[in-house]
Amino acid sequence: MKVTEIITYLLLNVLSLIFSALNRNLSLLLGKAIGMGLYFIPVRKKVARKNIEIAFKNKTAFQREYILLKCYQHYGIVLSDFLSQKKVNKNNLNDYFVFEKGMKQKLKNANGGCILSAHIGNWEMVLPAMGLNNIKMDTVVMRQSNRTANDFYIKLRQFKNINLIYKDGALRKLYQAINEGRMIGLASDQNARARGLKIDFFNKRSSFPKGAGKFYYKTSSKMFIVFCILRSDFKYYVYTKELKINLTGKSEDEVIESVVKSYAHILADKIKQHPEQYFWFHKKWGKSVYN
Repeated sequence: MKVTEIITYLLLNVLSLIFSALNRNLSLLLGKAIGMGLYFIPVRKKVARKNIEIAFKNKTAFQREYILLKCYQHYGIVLSDFLSQKKVNKNNLNDYFVFEKGMKQKLKNANGGCILSAHIGNWEMVLPAMGLNNIKMDTVVMRQSNRTANDFYIKLRQFKNINLIYKDGALRKLYQAINEGRMIGLASDQNARARGLKIDFFNKRSSFPKGAGKFYYKTSSKMFIVFCILRSDFKYYVYTKELKINLTGKSEDEVIESVVKSYAHILADKIKQHPEQYFWFHKKWGKSVYN
């Protein structure tokens, strides 16, 4: 084991123990303070500022910078909840989550399908929100190059009814999951570059993954958008919206375009409502935008 892996293992586990030992209010306060501190470190800040400028060009520079500051605070809170995520269990679900009436049952009754999430609110909380409510879901995760970090993330993401699938070789397993009556979870908002479908997103062309549209076309299964949005009382509102696309007479490309555009429209609306809860730090638009 490399020295860096040992250090990572110790650091992540110590942080997790600290956040888990605190009551949630103190944990979130500490996370928010960490977020404030990270605001003064220039990692990816240029990218985030550019993204916010594209999305909110009608706001003043001060208003956009305030969104960025609140974004750092928000993801400090997300970090604290992630590091103590194993504290979420069947007995305290109501302390963490608020569902719309009837939506849990609708997801349970879907008998296989696709859950589309995004890097808004706290996407990590989708796992306990589904699994601990007996909604079976297989979701794709990235394998980390640091082995101890990878093992740590996997451990925190393991919940009843949740299967974690590494991206490499995931396609067959995802189709199998749908055929066996389970949901599959996909985060579909990152830049898919040449492999994706380019559409207008905040009035600028952006590439979105096609995967969800392909699954929908080939399986005709249910499809839901699910975001865990942090409320002012620090509970997560589990926004759930079923996508219904008419498949009759449509080609695969037409279905993919309908799915991607519907998803992107709903995501943009949520970002406008909660701009500080979107993860602005990835390059959502083409490379030339960030030169």
